[in-house]
Amino acid sequence: MPTEEEILKGKITDIYFPRALEVLKFKGLEKSRVVMEAFVKKFPDPNYNFGIFTGIHDVVGLLGYIAEENNCSFNVYAMEDGEIFFPWEPVLQIEGPYEDFAIYENVILGLISKSSGIATKAARIRIAAKDRIIMSFGTRRVHPGLAPMIERSCYIAGFDGVSNILGAELMGKKAVGTMPHALILIFGNSAEAFKTYDEALPEGVPRIALIDTFGSPKEEALIAEKVLKDKLDGVRIDSGDLKKLGKEVRWELNLRGRKKVKLYCSGGLDEYRIQELVDIYDGFGVGTRVADAPTMDFALKIVEVEGEPRAKAGNLSGMKYVIRRQRNGELKDYIMPCELYKGRAWNDKVSEIASEGRPLLKQYMKDGKMIKNFESVDEIRNRVLKNLKSLPEDLKKLEKSNYEPVIFVSYTNA
Repeated sequence: MPTEEEILKGKITDIYFPRALEVLKFKGLEKSRVVMEAFVKKFPDPNYNFGIFTGIHDVVGLLGYIAEENNCSFNVYAMEDGEIFFPWEPVLQIEGPYEDFAIYENVILGLISKSSGIATKAARIRIAAKDRIIMSFGTRRVHPGLAPMIERSCYIAGFDGVSNILGAELMGKKAVGTMPHALILIFGNSAEAFKTYDEALPEGVPRIALIDTFGSPKEEALIAEKVLKDKLDGVRIDSGDLKKLGKEVRWELNLRGRKKVKLYCSGGLDEYRIQELVDIYDGFGVGTRVADAPTMDFALKIVEVEGEPRAKAGNLSGMKYVIRRQRNGELKDYIMPCELYKGRAWNDKVSEIASEGRPLLKQYMKDGKMIKNFESVDEIRNRVLKNLKSLPEDLKKLEKSNYEPVIFVSYTNA
């Protein structure tokens, strides 16, 4: 794994960036003042109707260090952690001399692309699960260095808990989980394993029995009920026909007066599978499908050079505002040009739209200094849940919607 020092030295980059700087220095152009914007042209899954942006806390941490160490002067605007976004909207803007941040393009994109992909998948799972409990079980499927990022992305996008110890600790949380099949297999007897689990662990640990190791889940649920009685908090099924098995187990537990015992399942779950099971289960453990979620294909592209709008063919030049207006159950995002070198001044059209909406791009750094503080993970999570709830119903669908949330306001009609 790269060390922090190696990352900060710009070694985690593609070779053409330092070569490009060498060429620019040859002509004295390395200090050209540019505006770069990060955006996606489309979502990685055709069924996605929105994205969840995250990773800005890491980007600002990186750029803040660079600015302090090298006396750099640049400005950073970005959407807030956990903000909902759509294709073509800039989620991040960096303005300053190109040489100050050119070799960090790989790192900046890496800090937002995977985490935003995971957060987006987690938000879709949150929608599918309604008010049920969701736990993140997926860090075993990825490189261990990614574990804390995965858990944070899942939590702020609406998951109720995470299983990875370090991932939880870094957020000031306690890790959650049940028991592994290995425990029961070593005992060789479900009843003995459930009994000893209860005897060995402190009261604060929920008594959730894994019930698909030896016999049928229905039989093992009854064993857990007999052994733990009122101490049984829940049971978990990890394999098989989850819909059929869940109904059977719920029936048997209810017959014995255990309606308060929660029913959990795990094993290859995603938003579509959860949608089929949500009326049967009280909670879900989601692993691989969220930890290995499709990556957001962010690009970080120049849109201005020395105050002149300039962009690659196929991209929109000029620095932009994004203003969200929600009313009467509708959401519309207005993308419009702004002129940084005229003080980022709002014209009449921008002011009219902004008066009934809110700018999504907030300034995080000014002249190399951080000027905006970050929220706690719980504040971010609460805001994400509130924003998801307020989305138009068409955008909450798990299948592709025809709803068009983005409006482009050109120079001509501004």
